[in-house]
Amino acid sequence: MRILILESMSGGFHPEIDDRLLPEGFAMLRTMVNEFSKAGFDVITILTKRLEGLADWLDADVHINRDGLSEALRCRPDAALIIAPEKGGELEQITAKLRRGGVTVLGPNGEVIQTCADKWLTHRALRGTVPQPKTWRTPRDTEQPILIKPADGVGCEGIKFAAGPYNAGEVIFQEFVEGEHASCCLLMKEGKGVVLSVNKQEIVIKRGQFEYAGSAIPFKHPLEKECAGIALRAAEGLGLHGYCGVDLVVGEASYFIELNPRVTTSFVALAQVLQANLAKVAVDVLVDGASMPKLQLKGCSLVRIPKIRGCIRVNTEKLDTLREISGIVAPPFAPDGNPQRGSPFAVAESGSTPKSVERKLNNTLNEVTALLEVDRDAITWS
Repeated sequence: MRILILESMSGGFHPEIDDRLLPEGFAMLRTMVNEFSKAGFDVITILTKRLEGLADWLDADVHINRDGLSEALRCRPDAALIIAPEKGGELEQITAKLRRGGVTVLGPNGEVIQTCADKWLTHRALRGTVPQPKTWRTPRDTEQPILIKPADGVGCEGIKFAAGPYNAGEVIFQEFVEGEHASCCLLMKEGKGVVLSVNKQEIVIKRGQFEYAGSAIPFKHPLEKECAGIALRAAEGLGLHGYCGVDLVVGEASYFIELNPRVTTSFVALAQVLQANLAKVAVDVLVDGASMPKLQLKGCSLVRIPKIRGCIRVNTEKLDTLREISGIVAPPFAPDGNPQRGSPFAVAESGSTPKSVERKLNNTLNEVTALLEVDRDAITWS
């Protein structure tokens, strides 16, 4: 079976390459390419011309995109897994075109994607189904902290504490819930499914702005099972199909925040500890009609998004050599060999205990700085 793994920014289907987001997208692409390749499938993927130097990072038949989605159809895949933001209809448009071309897409239909792409529609669709923070379409006069969120934002993009300016209709207003950030990875088939993992999310708040810094699996918390139950009810309530992720906040109780109808960055960590191959499970269930499996996790894993603290100059060949360091799943985007201040990359490790994984992560960073011949303080965690 020929499987197309498509990540929109890496493949050139996004309007432009955002160096702040590319490493996360490429990390998801590389993880899924590796999973499908290990499972014995013929894997195809597409890179934009500007990223053709990263082809050796992928265990796949790599095509350079010269003709948009028509390039994907020319690859003649039997099935496709799409990693793309819901924002701007990107995921929906790619899904629709591939399906019109006769490709089985391992993901939800357009109506579900449209609902998930709009935080207000999602809130209304799940009202009464799962606990949610108080949410409004227009601002409220209250002493409680309020968040402004872009209605079609992805992840932490554009989330901030309420203080204008804002365009009515393009944002929602939501009470700020104190607590820990969590997420769940799920596999769904026509609205029924299983929670694969409950994850701790590292969310950093800087100058009132929210920023994703990584995930840890598992999330050991007294409300872990409650989180899993909420996530599953949300995915079932929206009729999800395929891999998806649910974000939550856990305080005195657990609250649903949003649903991503696709693979999320946490799947990079999940692949390291799931005692099964993500690709084989997806094809068995979604294509071959197998029953939902009972899957186990072993050990713990972390995915982190370290950043370049300042502007550094390195040889592009050394950046490419980063792939020889096992913990590096995606390099910083620096086509001229000059990663800019704040350029992120993606690191993932697993082990038997959180402390052992932290040690491995720090050793990985030491390897990176030695290879690039820069000081250790040139790279920092968020």
